[in-house]
Amino acid sequence: MKNLRNRKRDLGAWTSYMLAALFIGILIYADSVIAREKADVVVITQKDIERMSVRKIWDVLNQVSGINASETAVSIRGSYKVKVLLDGRPINDPTSGHGSGVRFDLVPLENVEKIEIYCGKGALRYGDDASGGVILITTKKSKAFHGNMKSYWGNYDTSHYSASCRTGKGAFGLGVSMGYEHTEGYQINGDKKKKRAGVKFEYKQDNMPLLSLSADYLKDQRGLSGRPEYPTPHSRKESEMYSYALTLKGKKIGSETFLNDAKTKNRDPDRDIDNSITVIKLGEDISTSIETEMWGKVGCGAALRWGQAESTRFQSKEEYSISLFATDTFFFKALPLSISMGLRGTIYSQFKNKINPEARLSYKKGKWRVSLTYSRTNNIPSFYQRYDKTSTKEPNPRLKMETANNLSLSFFTEVSPRLSCGASLFYNKITDRIAYVLGDNGIGRYENFGEVTYKGGDVSLSWKILRNFSLKGNYSYLEAINEDTGLWMVAKPRHRVYADFSYTPIEDLSIIFNLKYESKQYTRSDNKASVPGRVICNLRCEYSPEWSVSRYGRPEFFAEIKNIADKTYCYGDGWLAPPRTWLCGVNLTF
Repeated sequence: MKNLRNRKRDLGAWTSYMLAALFIGILIYADSVIAREKADVVVITQKDIERMSVRKIWDVLNQVSGINASETAVSIRGSYKVKVLLDGRPINDPTSGHGSGVRFDLVPLENVEKIEIYCGKGALRYGDDASGGVILITTKKSKAFHGNMKSYWGNYDTSHYSASCRTGKGAFGLGVSMGYEHTEGYQINGDKKKKRAGVKFEYKQDNMPLLSLSADYLKDQRGLSGRPEYPTPHSRKESEMYSYALTLKGKKIGSETFLNDAKTKNRDPDRDIDNSITVIKLGEDISTSIETEMWGKVGCGAALRWGQAESTRFQSKEEYSISLFATDTFFFKALPLSISMGLRGTIYSQFKNKINPEARLSYKKGKWRVSLTYSRTNNIPSFYQRYDKTSTKEPNPRLKMETANNLSLSFFTEVSPRLSCGASLFYNKITDRIAYVLGDNGIGRYENFGEVTYKGGDVSLSWKILRNFSLKGNYSYLEAINEDTGLWMVAKPRHRVYADFSYTPIEDLSIIFNLKYESKQYTRSDNKASVPGRVICNLRCEYSPEWSVSRYGRPEFFAEIKNIADKTYCYGDGWLAPPRTWLCGVNLTF
């Protein structure tokens, strides 16, 4: 029976790969839009973000093939271990439920200059907890006086107010931002309220920042409704995070220092839960390049990580790690090929020491790019996963570190100024994979599985069909299997489709119809329960008339409807998804 299941799985995989290859072949003969996607990295610029007409960072990320992002989490090719850095410092929440939650709300989308996405790589430079990849978010520089004020309102008593401004004089720059958001939610005990503030100081020379000091604060208060079959009508959660960063750049050396102080409180009187966890993370990264006679310019650096956690449920815990890394790139004069190789060695206070390699073979000729990458990295179980207890989770102090081996082959081409496309094949093998296992009583805990494999492929397309009509979409195929049992991993759909159909009837108006499809997903690790596949349609509009420009700035009116058909469905983890929601508002840019 198991062999039959494996044969069916392999047949489905190869069928999808062949269809993807055929799809790419068709595209090569089509007409085409300039994309900023390469074989080894996806770069999303400020102008790209403006054309998307979205309000949140996770909506931007969902337009990239292989990525599934939400308000507090992101996965790449099935892996939730994705390191997200804001101006060089991680904004992963050290108290989050699955050990890799992300505080995207620390930075407003209007302040973002560019986003770089490294799928299945980046751990050599940026360290552990990056088996899925690395996302780098860079904010805008402080030059002349600029800023924005944004407000929107929606159903379920939803409201949002935010403002930011940046200014510069001579070598100095300053930026500040703040925001408030509230909603009563679409189910009992589903309300949430968020407050945010941030400040950034820069010292520049020749328009290049030499020193940057930033501080950000985020407070999130919400109810936890629970799964439909196990409701928690009185469960409350409050999260607070302070994040500080200091960046120094010299001619040959760079230094990045960060401090994250996060606290999460959970309370549920129905289950006698009233606890909190506080985690402090301190990090220092130093990087430089060294000229050598034999190897040329070698990039290298060192990293220090220290963490401390304390909770009402366990005594104070501390751990640290020290890392060294080096990387070099070799170019072939007669061929359009390059090879990059590197090693990262880490000493851990609580786990076995590791040495992990990363290598990449790249081909670039004209508008064609192909990249073959291998990397090995480790994912560290969080303090929360090991020691803390909530209304839906028991502690497991025996959790071990994951080891991930990633292999990917990526292709990208820019056929013409109207169309570009790309495709990737990947194979990720994870030993001692950490996953949340739900018990029969609705309470689970994080456990290590023996071996898990993620394998599949994705295809992306950006096509300007007509002068005022374009299509941007992606398709992902994923097999996520526990090799010890042959069972499918929780919340991992085999197929995912994301497509944006953009229509611009006049220059200042854009209308975007969005379609999302996800196939069946299991909600339990024993595969005894699942949620069916679904198609969700959304609509967003943006109108920024030139005649409305005044000395106070240019207003941008926007509206959005999600789940147009008002479909009732659950996410892959079993939680109830939102019904039809709408919002409308205005953003004044000055």
